[in-house]
Amino acid sequence: MKKIIVSLLILSLSACGWHIRGSVKMPPQLTQLYVSAIDSKGALISELRQLLKTNHIAIADDVMTANYSLHILEETKDKRSAGVGGDALSSSYEITLKADYEIHVKNSNQITKDTAIVVRSYNYNTASINSATQEEVLLDQEMRRDLAQQMLRRLSAVVANPQSEQNHSDEHKNGKTAP
Repeated sequence: MKKIIVSLLILSLSACGWHIRGSVKMPPQLTQLYVSAIDSKGALISELRQLLKTNHIAIADDVMTANYSLHILEETKDKRSAGVGGDALSSSYEITLKADYEIHVKNSNQITKDTAIVVRSYNYNTASINSATQEEVLLDQEMRRDLAQQMLRRLSAVVANPQSEQNHSDEHKNGKTAP
């Protein structure tokens, strides 16, 4: 009886689209990727490497050995006050994390440039500064994970349909939006 209940639970979770957080359906032809960033030991590239490992994609040591490469050009963080309390101090903040990156396809002149953006807000209580600071640290980690997932989804689209992505990239450069 327990086996039937567990089987039904697993079946219902897989049928509704539920999946393990951090897993991105990657095309089978993407087995190896070269990744680079200005800050090669930074939190974003570390998160990206962890997601690649989770999705069973090998990280190439050299750009020449991989068919695809992802280069993080710039990562910026912006924090602004989003609300002011009765004491005229900030009561909430909005954090914006942005990463500009390029995807290169080996043996092709195709370069896809894109930007991943994540915005979050949190309440800031001056009475408990330690908890507010810890909340910001946790938000930073979550936001970087979301940025890395956005990059992997874009990479997946480039790998799965390179011609379509080339057209999208050309439209993006001309200031046009895709239909």
